Amino acid sequence: MTTAQKQSCMFVGIDVHKDTHTAVGISPYGEKLFEITVGNYRDDFENLKEKVEEMRGALSPFFGLEDVRGYGERLSEYLYEKYPVYHVPSILVDRLRQNATHPEKSDSLDALGVPLTGTGTRHV
Repeated sequence: MTTAQKQSCMFVGIDVHKDTHTAVGISPYGEKLFEITVGNYRDDFENLKEKVEEMRGALSPFFGLEDVRGYGERLSEYLYEKYPVYHVPSILVDRLRQNATHPEKSDSLDALGVPLTGTGTRHV
C-alpha cells in the first residue's frame, strides 16, 4: 500500500474474544476515531458496521483481526463481504505492547495495536 493510499484509509483493529470483540478505529495519522465493544452475533456485527460507516467520512475502512479462524471466524466472514480484512498474528500485537512505554494489557489497547503493527495477511 502506498503512502497516498494509506492517507485515505481508516484502520480498524479488533481484539477478538469468545463472546465479545473490541474494535478501535484510527485515522491515517494515528488519531483514535472510535472504540466499540460488540457481541459475537450478526446483529452485533451490524452495530459495528454502522459505527464504522458513521465515522468513516471519506476514508476507506480496512479491518485487522487477531483471529480470523477461531472466535473471530464469524466476524471476519461478515466483514470480508464488505471490506478488506487482514489477519494480524497476535504475537506481533503482543510484541508491540511489550516494547511500548506503558506495556499494560487491555482489550482496547490490543485492538489499537492490531493496525499499528503495520503487518498482516489478507483474509481470503
